[in-house]
Amino acid sequence: MMRVINCALMCVCVALAAGVCCAEEEDAPEVVKAKEKKGKKPNVLELVRPVDELTDEAQALYLEGEPKEALALYRQALEVLQDLEIAHFAWVTSPEFAPLRNRRVFCEKTMDRIMLEDAKANARMMTVSDTQELEKKRAERKKAAAGGDAEAREPFKLGSKGGGGEVAAAAVKPAADGTSDETFQIDEELDMVKDLIQLERFADADRPLLKVLRVVPENREARFLMALSRVRQGKHADALIMLDGLLAEHPMDEAALLLAAGAHTAVGAYGKAIDMLDRAMKANPKRPDALINMTWLLLEMRPGDTTEAEQYYRMAVRMGAARVREIERRLGIKSE
Repeated sequence: MMRVINCALMCVCVALAAGVCCAEEEDAPEVVKAKEKKGKKPNVLELVRPVDELTDEAQALYLEGEPKEALALYRQALEVLQDLEIAHFAWVTSPEFAPLRNRRVFCEKTMDRIMLEDAKANARMMTVSDTQELEKKRAERKKAAAGGDAEAREPFKLGSKGGGGEVAAAAVKPAADGTSDETFQIDEELDMVKDLIQLERFADADRPLLKVLRVVPENREARFLMALSRVRQGKHADALIMLDGLLAEHPMDEAALLLAAGAHTAVGAYGKAIDMLDRAMKANPKRPDALINMTWLLLEMRPGDTTEAEQYYRMAVRMGAARVREIERRLGIKSE
């Protein structure tokens, strides 16, 4: 009998020991968590190495003229940083983790700058895949013009400013300056200019622009395209001289106001940029373009206070503007 009792007691002891082991195993996550909080901190520089590789590649792409691809890599870098913050939440606010926080700020600031530069280009131009396609389109336009009737080919003559009704100058002859006697189509020349600017063939774009302006110096579209070409080349001071003259004659020209705002922003004249955007809003209150540009400008000027920028952005969306993911990220607006 005593042997049976002893065996039973031994079984109870074994069972209790097993229970203790199980309890210790269940507590393991808490122990690990405590160790992470109190133990050795991770090597931050090792953690952010993938981020540095992504940002280096993004910067190289941006310098090569690939802003969209650069933005995609900066977004990947931000996602990596977010994952690191979640995985090491216990240390995120510590001084040792400053490199991680600094890289987040760098990515956000750089993305904002790239997006702002992209927002400065407000002209609606035809996209051309390459120069062969460009020449093909020009040949098609010439062929279509040659195939019309005699009346269509007859050049319109410019009417005097003081006489009768307005006469559209679809085609004119260049002035007798020895350049050419051949009639040319102004609309066709300006269409070609838009294509050339899109291809960044700025010197080639200047030739037809000057050709048009010699004949019709007051041509609004040619003057605007000349200013746009200068902005695209980074010659903002030259562009502003042209835009000042254009806006003196057309003070409510929305496209010129938006382009002038971008040029003023590029040279750091934020006050004048805001004035241009305010005028653009008054010129066309139903279009959200100026509101979106104002949002970018305010984010650039006041990165720590986004209240006013958010107001402009929400107004633009209510007016039908497409939602901009980068703006919403910067404003802290969650996607629905």
